[in-house]
Amino acid sequence: MKHDLPLQGKKVLVTRNKAQAQSFREKVEALGGEAVLTSLISFRPALPPEAAQRFQADLESADWLVFTSVNGAKFFFSYLKDAGASAPLASEAKVAAVGEKTARYLRDRGLSVDLMPELYVAEHLAEALKQNAGRHDKVVVLKGNLSRDVIKKTLSPLGIQVSEWILYETVRDERGILDLKEAAKHASFDFVTFTSSSTVHTFMSILKEESLAWAEKNRTAFITIGPLTKKALSDYGIPSYMPDVYTIDGMLREMCRISRKGE
Repeated sequence: MKHDLPLQGKKVLVTRNKAQAQSFREKVEALGGEAVLTSLISFRPALPPEAAQRFQADLESADWLVFTSVNGAKFFFSYLKDAGASAPLASEAKVAAVGEKTARYLRDRGLSVDLMPELYVAEHLAEALKQNAGRHDKVVVLKGNLSRDVIKKTLSPLGIQVSEWILYETVRDERGILDLKEAAKHASFDFVTFTSSSTVHTFMSILKEESLAWAEKNRTAFITIGPLTKKALSDYGIPSYMPDVYTIDGMLREMCRISRKGE
């Protein structure tokens, strides 16, 4: 039965936003592990009311709608609901999504996804758009305040018009930070997971010395969701494991692989 529960007896620290952490926890527990949730960041709307009319005009004239995260997709639909607008289901705009989770969220709400890169990072999304967008196309990028401008920098030199809209901003979750400090006093972790660079920076501002000690003693394995998050942690001097597929399920498979290897 042990091999059916590869995370049996393992304690996993989940640092995701509270609204997104529950499914991660359930998957950890289904594999036999114990998940400790500490939400370090939260998200809030960032589109000012006075920009609503210009934003709506951009949506209506777009040839491509580009979603760089599932959060961007969520705030996009939240905006449409609050504004009393309907999603551009009948428009001719094509839709690009950075990864499978974002694409699934969009499809569940009636949007067909025309483009998704093989690797779920902005550079590959930008390259895919470079190959598929027309020279005179208008590309509307829906993003958060910490998202990079890789797509604009890639497409604008080609003469493609790129309009970026920041729909949400990332802020510290002060209650979650207190929970993390308390958890670190009373528990040790077999795995610490990070799903964004912003979470890494918040975590390290609180527990940098502890994390370095955990890594040095080889007591804790750090799991990062993708290259940017891995680099953010590496910049603090901490190595991490990264899955081949940049998803939560990929992270879980990586933890299972590490656990089995240590048996």
